[in-house]
Parts: sequence; structure tokens; C-alpha cells
Amino acid sequence: MKGNLRDFSGTQILNLVSLAKKTGTLGVERREGRAALVFQEGKLVYAAIGDADGSLASVLARDGRISKEQAAALAKRAERTGDKQLGLLLIQKGYVSQADIIKSIKKHALSAVNQFASWKEGQFAFEPDRPPDGNRITVPLDLENIIIQIARVQKRDAELEEEIPSLDVHLRFVERPNVSLRDLQLSKDEWRVLKFIKPENSIRMIAKSLGMTDRQIRRVIGSLREAGLVELVQARRREPLSSEERKQKRALVGRLINHLQGIGAE
Repeated sequence: MKGNLRDFSGTQILNLVSLAKKTGTLGVERREGRAALVFQEGKLVYAAIGDADGSLASVLARDGRISKEQAAALAKRAERTGDKQLGLLLIQKGYVSQADIIKSIKKHALSAVNQFASWKEGQFAFEPDRPPDGNRITVPLDLENIIIQIARVQKRDAELEEEIPSLDVHLRFVERPNVSLRDLQLSKDEWRVLKFIKPENSIRMIAKSLGMTDRQIRRVIGSLREAGLVELVQARRREPLSSEERKQKRALVGRLINHLQGIGAE
């Protein structure tokens, strides 16, 4: 199985591998980076994507369980011993528990799956019966429910693009006299966006100020709209003047000029 993500989406590939309970490695090549997802009977057991190589040191550092400096030193040790031996050492020394390692690896795998499912372009090829490196720690991740959730999110993103086709529109607060913002359960990003809602700020300007992607800002605005807190402000379209209205406007300007000249003559 091989092709391009332009013709066969990441979600479709994941669904096929999961339903067919395939075993092997899915490799993806693209200009922005590459990925390698390894499956065992349809379950994801290992993932490397972009600069996240899936090594134990990298996974633990990204999850905040060890520092970047510690990860660099542990990565060198893992080159000699492998991740399995490194994991045992960390558990014995009391740095992390077995549960910590499993949780971090699953979190990394879930992030890799979501990232891969969002890719729109790239050459992919599935190599059957190609296992991961024997020294890697593999944690099976069932994809069935994850794929369903990804499909829902993608559908919602498509709806938001239709609801908010342009990011050059502005926002305004909806008057709700009986509601206090302090009583609302809002996310950190939603609070950040609310602080930037001003007449002079378009959605695009808010996104740029907060370092958000188009998808991220649409999701936040969509949530705020669903909560009834904000609404889009469409620019008023000026209707063209009729010939009679243009004639009246010229006459008014002429009278104003004559009046000002008369004042100056006095």
C-alpha cells in the first residue's frame, strides 16, 4: 500500500490499518518532515514524527518528566544500552515509574497520530511485517475510538471554515446582563482571545498577536460563539449611489464651498 496523502487521507489510512489488523510500518515522506508509525495487529506500538523520534529520552523530556539536559545525556546512554535498559535504570533510580513511562509513551503516540491525520500531502508506503527497533519500548494503542474522535474534530474544523470563511472580520461581545464572565468555565486560550476583542482588532490580527494558527483561532472563536459570548461583525457594504443621489451630493458640496468662500470674503 502506497500513494500520496492528497488522494488518501491519513484518517482513512489509519482506519484501514486498524480494521484490517495489519502489522508493519507506515512511512511518510514530506518536505516539512517525515514519520514512521509502527503497527502490531492494527494497534499503534511505536511512533516517530518530525523531530520527535519516539526515543524514551525524547518522550520523557517532551512530557516534562526530565529536563532537556537530562534527555541529551540519557540519549547518549541509550545509544549503547537501548531504551529498554534505560527505562529499567530510570525506574531503579527512582526518576520515573513504569506507569510514568507508559503514560508518556501513549501521550506521545496520541500526539503523533493526531499530527499525522492533519497532513494533507506527502508520499506514504506501508511495509508489512516490518517491526520497530528491538531496543524500543512499545506500548500498544488501540486506534478505533481515536480515529472516531479525529474524524469528529476534522468535520467540526470543516464546518468552522464555512462559518468563518474569512479571518479579516471583527468580533464584538454579545450583551448578556445576567452573565458574569468570572462565572464561566473557559479555557486558557479562550480567555486570551477575549482580552484581544476590540473594535480595531480583526480575527486575523488576534491570531497573529497570540501566535495561533488559522485552525486554532477558528476553534476558539467557534467555542465562544457557541457559548453566546461573541458574534461576528460583518463590514457594512456600501450601496452605489444613483445618478440623482450623485447629482444632489455634488450640489450640496457646491453650496458648501460657496458658503465657505462667502465667509472668507467677509
